[in-house]
Amino acid sequence: MGYIKEDEINGNKITISKKVLHLDKYDMYYVNFPMKNGSTRVVRVFCEKGTFPDLESKEFKRLQQNYGRELANFFIKRLIGSTGLIAKEGRDDYIYLGGDFLKNGYIASRNMIQSNGKTGQQNFDNNLFKIQMQVEAKENAPTTPEQSDTGGKSYVVGDIHGMYGSYADIMKKLKNNDHLYILGDVIDRGTGGIQILQDIMKRKQNPQNNPEITFLLGNHEMQFLETVAIMIRRGLHKEDLITIMRRKRNQSEMGYYSLFEDNKYKQQYERYKQEFEKYDKIYQDLAKEKGLIGWETKTIELWLNSNRGNTTIFDFLIGGRVKDVKEQNDIYRFLCDSYVALPQNINGKDYLFVHAMPPKNPNMIRNMKQSHEGYKFTDLTREQYEFMLQERDDSTYEQAKKFGFTTICGHTPEIGKILKNTEKGFIRIDAGCGHKQRNSKLALYCIDNDSVEYFDEKETTQAPQEL
Repeated sequence: MGYIKEDEINGNKITISKKVLHLDKYDMYYVNFPMKNGSTRVVRVFCEKGTFPDLESKEFKRLQQNYGRELANFFIKRLIGSTGLIAKEGRDDYIYLGGDFLKNGYIASRNMIQSNGKTGQQNFDNNLFKIQMQVEAKENAPTTPEQSDTGGKSYVVGDIHGMYGSYADIMKKLKNNDHLYILGDVIDRGTGGIQILQDIMKRKQNPQNNPEITFLLGNHEMQFLETVAIMIRRGLHKEDLITIMRRKRNQSEMGYYSLFEDNKYKQQYERYKQEFEKYDKIYQDLAKEKGLIGWETKTIELWLNSNRGNTTIFDFLIGGRVKDVKEQNDIYRFLCDSYVALPQNINGKDYLFVHAMPPKNPNMIRNMKQSHEGYKFTDLTREQYEFMLQERDDSTYEQAKKFGFTTICGHTPEIGKILKNTEKGFIRIDAGCGHKQRNSKLALYCIDNDSVEYFDEKETTQAPQEL
């Protein structure tokens, strides 16, 4: 079609929008050029993830000013005419803008060398076919923002925490035309976490005879993924994890008994000190041999010791409940491909499912409102997913409410009950399952009739009824 000439367009009506497609490496924007002949030319432009500022940010306004006050001027000078990127690249769509966003307000040169020794433009060109296939598949996918009427109901459960018996009781209740949203933290604390994941994956492979299941990550699954990634990177084995766990446990006990002056407590302190020194020596040799660094060790300690992930990881390793490397990979990939935040329109109302908190960045909430697409673990930076999976304040519920969402989440337990706050716009459904307190329950919330059913905390390994 050739390059676009400036005198052919209506420059005052150029618009840009960001499409939430979750490509592997790039963010994509639509630039719409209204032509004087009444047609519209749409150009897809790309840059590396997170390197182009948010459209409403101060950085983007400064970028506009460098090219003129109007948004159109930036894209006119960057894309069209005989010296624009459309003419330079010899194609009128799928244009690569550049890489890192620099302090002077410009997108970095497309000729900048990247980590693999190739320029940004070369990497984009080499992956262009794959990018086009991804974009076309997602653009052509049917959008169904409203849940179809299957005659079933929509249920939400969260924070099962290894209580396989409680999970089994819920699955017995559901029908095969129901939809169950699981808001993460199915692992740890109790002993059945891996077994629950295995059952979820099995049921998703047999959708005709089971309720539809949508699984979201919790902070415990996040810690699982981060620990497994460290194990792979450093070549750690079960015995190495045991060393790290015992070192940390004895260090904690030392800290506790150091608070007392009584001789009995001093003896306990000395006993734990000797054990700590023994495992600390083994750990120091291990860290040196494997190249372990401080934050990696703290990540493992937090999960295995503080959050009681030891049963989960030992079930996951060969010799536990998981039978082979293929099944390990399947579980790992299933979690990596799971949602962190998911918008759904159910019975005409917009809900945002997330384990702990809606995103901090309002543009992410706006994108979900407009696109009806959620964010998966692999779409996000660590800062982004850690906030949504782990934060415990109330700072972003009202922000999501302004976009029309009611947030349904877990994470913060209300022992024996759920918590609804219509003013802030959230329903928290963690009733304390796995905390093993007197009133700990597993809550099953039904969206259709705004009701909740509570199930006793049970750690039995009895298999749930097949549907």
